[in-house]
Order: sequence, then structure tokens, then C-alpha cells
Amino acid sequence: MGGRAAALSLYRSILRAHADYLPREMRGLGDAYVKSEFRLHRSVKDSRQLQQFYGGWTEYLEGIRQTGRARSAASAGTLDGVRSDANGKDMEEGMKFGKHMPDNEALTEEQEQRLGQLRREAAKADSIETNK
Repeated sequence: MGGRAAALSLYRSILRAHADYLPREMRGLGDAYVKSEFRLHRSVKDSRQLQQFYGGWTEYLEGIRQTGRARSAASAGTLDGVRSDANGKDMEEGMKFGKHMPDNEALTEEQEQRLGQLRREAAKADSIETNK
């Protein structure tokens, strides 16, 4: 990804995808997390690290779009009764936001801290939604 304009375009595309596809209770948390991560990486100069960062967020954006489109199609009735795709993959799996993280995934200490923070925020958002 080249330069500030491309990074800003990716950032805006992610926020737009959140607005278009994420449930309301997930959107606030998702937006805050994206803003925080992009803000933290604003001063990074290492091209390898930036490539990895933008690559990860591009993959995330595509996942949000695919899941959102699948959910939209299902709610519109175009996927009624369809449980698997042509390859036999469970379609309901493709309609869930996020992806499973293996238990043996190696994380840095900073990643562990960020994941813990994200879990706390998600639990907080869930308890707020439950109490409504």
C-alpha cells in the first residue's frame, strides 16, 4: 500500500463497511478499535511492518464485506434453505463476523494486551446491549 492517501482510503472503507454491515452493537466497538489501531500506526516507518498492517486490515475489510453481503442476501431471501455452497462449505459459517483464532496462535505481549482489552470492551458492549 503506497502512502497516506491509500491508508486513508482503506481506513474510510473499513468505517463505511462497518456502517453498512455491522450490527449497531458491534459498530461502535469496531470503529473505536480501527481508529485506535490506525492512530497507533500513523508514525510507523518500517515498510515491512506497514505492509503487514495494511495487508491485515485489507483482509479484514474483505471479510466484513463478504459476511455482510451474505447476511444481506440471506435476509432478502435469496439464500433461503441453502445450507452449503458448491464446495460443501457451511453457508452459516460465512455469515458470522470474525473468524476463529487457533488456541496455539503465537501472540506477542502487546497483542495479548490488545486482545484482552478487546475482550473487555466486547463484554462491556454485550452487557450494555443485554440490559436494554
